[in-house]
Amino acid sequence: MGEEEKRVSEVFLGTVNEFYRGSDQIFKEFDEILGKYSKGEDIMDDLKGFKSKSPRIFGLIEAIYHKEVEFEDKLDRAKVKQEKRDKMLEFKTRFADLADEIDLLVLGELGLLT
Repeated sequence: MGEEEKRVSEVFLGTVNEFYRGSDQIFKEFDEILGKYSKGEDIMDDLKGFKSKSPRIFGLIEAIYHKEVEFEDKLDRAKVKQEKRDKMLEFKTRFADLADEIDLLVLGELGLLT
């Protein structure tokens, strides 16, 4: 693998940093979404709203749940600090009940659901 293939994009690093810096607000928004989900309410519009407002962060969240091996590899290659990894793991654990809904949104937007 060449050096260019091993490098992690600046966009990815920027998104990780943005997630870490904005984690309080992100967690607050997802706490509200999780609360609705726990009551049996439809949260697709909420997830779409978050994705529309913060597409890179949503992509990072989707990767946390559904591209674990590739995601961990990128974190390793970028030498992402442990406190940032811990914050992402906290998110993953805290909002695990939403993983399928996030996946459904992505699959639906790709036209893979009928």
